[in-house]
Amino acid sequence: MLIALLGDTPDLALITDPALWPVIQAHAQRHGVTQLVASVVRPHVTGADRIWCDQVLTRSWRRHDKNLADLEFVTSVLNGAGIKSLTLKGALLARRHYQPPFLRKPSGDVDLAVRSADLERACAAFTTVGYEPACSLREARARSHHLELNHPSRPHLELHFRLSHGAFGIPVDEFFERAVRQQIPNGSEALVLSPADELLHLVLHRAYGRFATLFHLFEIRRIWRAATPEIREETLRLAAKHHFAGAFWLTHMAFEYHWGEAFIAPGSLPNTWLHSRINRALYERFERWSDPGRELPLFVRLGRRWVDFQVTDSLADATRFARVISRVAWYQLRHRGWRTVKVGSK
Repeated sequence: MLIALLGDTPDLALITDPALWPVIQAHAQRHGVTQLVASVVRPHVTGADRIWCDQVLTRSWRRHDKNLADLEFVTSVLNGAGIKSLTLKGALLARRHYQPPFLRKPSGDVDLAVRSADLERACAAFTTVGYEPACSLREARARSHHLELNHPSRPHLELHFRLSHGAFGIPVDEFFERAVRQQIPNGSEALVLSPADELLHLVLHRAYGRFATLFHLFEIRRIWRAATPEIREETLRLAAKHHFAGAFWLTHMAFEYHWGEAFIAPGSLPNTWLHSRINRALYERFERWSDPGRELPLFVRLGRRWVDFQVTDSLADATRFARVISRVAWYQLRHRGWRTVKVGSK
């Protein structure tokens, strides 16, 4: 229903059914598209439904403005320490790809990328303004693609030193070479990913999150369709170069599953070593094991890793993936023990 309502020609008949409309509202909240739904239906409803739309959009506008203020603060901390950073996703992406910008789901944290060599200094800079790292740098480097920092009153912060995919991910250093500048409303500037790098990041981020919500898939479709053929071609070249063709083929399955349309053309990327396994059934398992907030026992977590293994590009990549996962599992067993975790946790 959400896909039908947010399509190129919205199916407005859905909102006239008094039984369906509350269901749509509930699932829009779960999938992060509430403000998009409110924007589409607002001209076609009255009374309490119009008030609901106005409240949703007003809250989203306020949160977008707060996201910008939070970004201004955290970038000023790094700038003051002489550390370059890349702003990932968030309010600046919203200002490039949404009109008005607050139609994008507001962020609950701030994502920045810093070069690996600057990570320790960046952590120290944030410590001086009251932030505390959620784990040691050693643990973050061993297990994750970012270091999380918490503050009692400031936004949650993630400092990326890899783009995505935990310890298997791409180091962010090369993306600084192609970064572009974007102005923040306070007059300062921030570095953001180049258009092709941004699309690469969005696809990898969503594949790593196992397509848990419609919002992120909707965003990929929105930005991909607006990109020039040259940007798309460069994105696919980067995916092949970094051995993440499998993530793009799985996204292709997602597009076919939800919209009945192709994401990439046959032959535009190399086939993976287990290409026949990247099919609708595999994608359905991705979604089935990715319900946000659901507790995941150990056997499901192992099953998710098995699915990830099947999406690797080559046997050599699969071997490296297995080594990385084994190392992370051993590290966690030694230092934390096996725990049940929630889907969507990074």
